[in-house]
Amino acid sequence: MNPLKKLMSCFGPNQKEEISVTFLKNGGELLEELIASFNGRHRIPIVSFSAKELIRATDDFAKCVHISENGYIFKGCLGDRPVLVKMFHQEPISSRKLNGAINDIVITSQMGHLKNVLKLIGCCLEFKYPCMVYEDAGNELLTDLLYYPNSDKFFPWKSRLKVATDIAYVVAYLHAAFPRPVIYKELRTDKVIIDQFGVTKLFDFSNSIMLPAGEFHVKGDLLGQCGSIDPEYANSRIVNQKTDVYSIGLLLLNLLSGQQFIWPHPIEEIVGTTERDKSCFVKDRVKPSIDQKIIEEGNEAEMQLQDFLNLALRCIQEKGEDRPDMMTVAKELRKIEKSGHHY
Repeated sequence: MNPLKKLMSCFGPNQKEEISVTFLKNGGELLEELIASFNGRHRIPIVSFSAKELIRATDDFAKCVHISENGYIFKGCLGDRPVLVKMFHQEPISSRKLNGAINDIVITSQMGHLKNVLKLIGCCLEFKYPCMVYEDAGNELLTDLLYYPNSDKFFPWKSRLKVATDIAYVVAYLHAAFPRPVIYKELRTDKVIIDQFGVTKLFDFSNSIMLPAGEFHVKGDLLGQCGSIDPEYANSRIVNQKTDVYSIGLLLLNLLSGQQFIWPHPIEEIVGTTERDKSCFVKDRVKPSIDQKIIEEGNEAEMQLQDFLNLALRCIQEKGEDRPDMMTVAKELRKIEKSGHHY
């Protein structure tokens, strides 16, 4: 048997009984989390699909288009509607993985009205971990466009800037729109899809965390690579809104360089307090790494690129208190976008 299909063979001989027990367990977890998280103020109804429907829709999970640390995404079709189906890893069973799956459904279900979030159609509660059904927005990850570009694909500076702005506004929404702020926590290029119309779609909220009522930070599991996560988070395991600001700063540098940007040192050791020191840093360390494709565009918006870089550097300051808040980042990116209209 295909190892992937074996991994998803979660029902034993007493299949009907197991489906019933699993459905009730997952459904209870989901409903409890929805009520606790949003106090009944947000959209609770979620369409539930059966395991048989999804097995049929995906042709027995035949076409996997993305693999992550949390699970697999498959292409499928429900009736005439193309869909993407996310199947969380079935083994080993862990409470963190179950919580992540529930978390993903809960948060994504409240974001469906935003065009820059991958739209959740429904879920299936009959597998060991809940399974998610999204609209089919294609499977072009930002990672692939930046780091492994196809020869026939062109990802211009204007599009990169729009991706940054759109993602910043989605994360700012997470911070401000709910009764308790939600920290995305693991913002990376492999969690962003660019659909067939060039629209940015953020997905995978399984590692996101909601702040306790009245609190500004919370202790969280340390996930991610050293150099690619907030140094305050790495040192203290404390998560807050500035954790996401650091992540967006790294994302901006990824978009600017076309490379996965790993920051090797505390920012204070590299960027001085004087303009001269900052200029030297830009000249010696960052400008050479600007994606050659941006340079080859013959881009005249040098000030736009510089403003973008300066904002990224502010976001990755060593101390969270020295970083802007996410709404400020989003508004400044929008301002940078508008400043390029006359080029």
